[in-house]
Amino acid sequence: MKSKTANSQQSTHHGNRFSLRNIGHILVVLVLMACSGGTILHEYHDVDLWGWDATDTVSFVLPTITASGHVVATIGVRFTNSYPYNDLFLLGTLERDSTVVRKDTIKVSIYNEKGNNEGEGFPYATITQPIVPIEVDSGYAYEYKVNHMMQDPQIKGITSVGLHLKSN
Repeated sequence: MKSKTANSQQSTHHGNRFSLRNIGHILVVLVLMACSGGTILHEYHDVDLWGWDATDTVSFVLPTITASGHVVATIGVRFTNSYPYNDLFLLGTLERDSTVVRKDTIKVSIYNEKGNNEGEGFPYATITQPIVPIEVDSGYAYEYKVNHMMQDPQIKGITSVGLHLKSN
């Protein structure tokens, strides 16, 4: 017959092995989730809710590109119901090693023709708009910059702008 002390030590040893195994499984699942979908970048950057100025640039620095090709791109906009216009026009500028290689004019429909919010979420609605795929070459540093192009130089109601890039 085993002593009480030996049983409790054996039980503790199995408990530690079991919890380490569970932690290992959780880590594997997290790694697989992070690698799925070929996401290169998915970030949002806040702008001044009370007045995003046309000269205020939202910049996204892309991670090092390891393979040349097309990248699927989506712009995201978070906004409140205080945004006064139906649409938001953005200028997207792609720079490679600080040289402009492409400019995009992007129209994001915030409200439909009936005046209904087209976004999802609360308290800030989010709307996404696909843009033309981006051609990238490996070994270069890329940055994508976004400014608004509205006639009003300072717009209210936009909380943040996002960029989602996925490998093709």
